Amino acid sequence: MAAKTTLLKVRNWENFQHYRDRNPPWIKLHFALLASEDWVTLDDASKLLAVVCMLVASRNGGMVPNNPAYLKRLAYLDALPNLQPLISCGFLSKVLAVASAAQADARPETETDTEKKDLSGKNPDQPVKSKKKVSYSEAFEEFWKAYPKTPNMSKAEAFAEWKKLDNDECALCLSAIPAYMAFLKTKPDLETIHACRFISKRRFEGFAAGIASAESDEGAQWPKRLAYARSNKTWSSSMWGPGPGQRGCRVPTDLLNESDGNGWREWEQAAA
Repeated sequence: MAAKTTLLKVRNWENFQHYRDRNPPWIKLHFALLASEDWVTLDDASKLLAVVCMLVASRNGGMVPNNPAYLKRLAYLDALPNLQPLISCGFLSKVLAVASAAQADARPETETDTEKKDLSGKNPDQPVKSKKKVSYSEAFEEFWKAYPKTPNMSKAEAFAEWKKLDNDECALCLSAIPAYMAFLKTKPDLETIHACRFISKRRFEGFAAGIASAESDEGAQWPKRLAYARSNKTWSSSMWGPGPGQRGCRVPTDLLNESDGNGWREWEQAAA
């Protein structure tokens, strides 16, 4: 029959350490620890011992064997640790439990255990749950291909926000990308907005509005440009885009004549 002893429980373990596996390869050491009055008032040896206790607790559901000799051997300490300061300040609290089994659970991994795990800390002998493949819409794929991406950008997160838009908003979001990319070129030190925030924060609306405003201003210039082009039989593709009769011509169709573009030559210095 296993002998009974006292286990020590790390305070608030469940609130700060969340694991799916019993033997995680690492623990969370929260920065808030430095602001804790208990931590500040402890001596250096007790602070080190607190970290050791957290590492041991990660292998035993938040519990630490109340066995200084065992902790000394386990953590390769030079002297027998004094657990009383950690108990007095409330970092550790006593719990009655069966010790022999618990202490065995808190043992360090053997070399064989370590060899069975890959660098991610997962055991290759255990079945791996397959992730459900995300099916992206054709419209989103077009958006994702055009959007300026960074290595840490999540396609799935962006798609989750994209699905919240209606068809008109999706089209507006896609149309805003060229204006956003042009803006980034003027701000080389500016960080690219994550695609999911570009959508969720509706940043695309501002850039799309800028396009509409620019198109409206440009619309007032077409009669003047056409009058010049007809009079001089010239057209500046570099300034006005493809000429009448050419694919991609931006001139409103209601302003064009059937003869526009016939016999016109290219003039890079045409007046605006």
